[in-house]
Amino acid sequence: MRRIFIVMLVLMVLFGVSGFAEKVTTLTEIMKPVSIQVDSTRLYVTEGASIYIYALKDYQLLKKFGNEGQGPGEFAIHPRVPISLDVSTGDIIVNSLGKLSYFSKDGTFKREIKTTVTSLLFQPMGDQFIGLSQVLDKQKLYNTVNFYDSNLKKIKEIYRSDTGLKGPGKGIEVLQKAFWFQYYDNKIFLPGEEDAALDAFDKNMNKLFTLRVESKRRKVTDEFKKEVINFLKTSQRTKDIYEILLKPVRFPDYFPTIQFFFAADNILYVMTWIRENEKNQFHTFDMKGKFLKKVWIPLVYQSYLELFPLAVNNGKLYQVIENMDDETWELHVSKIN
Repeated sequence: MRRIFIVMLVLMVLFGVSGFAEKVTTLTEIMKPVSIQVDSTRLYVTEGASIYIYALKDYQLLKKFGNEGQGPGEFAIHPRVPISLDVSTGDIIVNSLGKLSYFSKDGTFKREIKTTVTSLLFQPMGDQFIGLSQVLDKQKLYNTVNFYDSNLKKIKEIYRSDTGLKGPGKGIEVLQKAFWFQYYDNKIFLPGEEDAALDAFDKNMNKLFTLRVESKRRKVTDEFKKEVINFLKTSQRTKDIYEILLKPVRFPDYFPTIQFFFAADNILYVMTWIRENEKNQFHTFDMKGKFLKKVWIPLVYQSYLELFPLAVNNGKLYQVIENMDDETWELHVSKIN
């Protein structure tokens, strides 16, 4: 179940060629980063069971912490289920297999909550949580967004989406409608009923508004299909399940309108499937659903289908990119206009 969920997360970010923002430093301490997060003063990088904390003012390493294991302050990891962070509160909250771990912003262990819930992401929502999971219903697998109590016990499901998996030997339908959520400014953003829409709710799931993205549709080419199939056959995350679960791969005629969405700096960024001059098109909205403008943000891909780790905060996009020539990892930063 967990590895199927990782497959779906990979498929959320299908597309790309490389394009670079401004290099600001080389992160000499890391070997293979998995994710990054940024708050107002610090950059956090995950790698295996380790977390690196860098100062944004000079990009110097402040601390490295985290070990693989089951004890307090340790993380159980799996190649398909990496640890993930939430730094939106006064703590570093680490999602790992079987628990949430709380650390101070300087990396000091505080407490942990153990759980048997299968989820790759819990985000705090007051004294409760919102998170991602999956459910098998009438022999059909769905991705779900759920509310959880303070002990990570499921309260209720608030959204579900078809994974595209049709069962062993029946393959997968890719390029489904975007599956994700954002909890920001006391609002919950979820995909709308229409492909080009997002819905905003309050914490009681009362709908506040619906926003729509007006964007041209992009045709799925034969070249893209070949690249996706080749990626699924060869990627470390999917190659061992390709013949059993993913073949044959089915494609729609056109890409969905929305590829991904996230909130930062009181702006909702909605990423479309349109890319020009090594930049991706985003439609931006305020927290009341008012359209602001289109922006073009340079995003860099480590393969045709996978983004290098990135984060947006402080009006900037931060991305760690591998320099293939000298085998180092560089931090690139671009201002979002």
